[in-house]
Amino acid sequence: MPTHDSELQIQARIILDAIAFTPFEQCQPLNREFTSIPPRPGIYAIRHKTDGLLYIGKTKSLRSRFSGGHKAFL
Repeated sequence: MPTHDSELQIQARIILDAIAFTPFEQCQPLNREFTSIPPRPGIYAIRHKTDGLLYIGKTKSLRSRFSGGHKAFL
């Protein structure tokens, strides 16, 4: 676990870069039932095939977050 702000910033940048620069083809596809998404806590990103990264968030239940609707889908 990091102990300094600079270490936290470095780890945050690594995570953000991994999310932002993951090719669209490697992203988890969604279906209308969201059965492919686990019902556990997580950090998620919404990416559009042509427009790129739209949203990054965190939730206590990934499946519930999406099955309840998400503003990024609009």
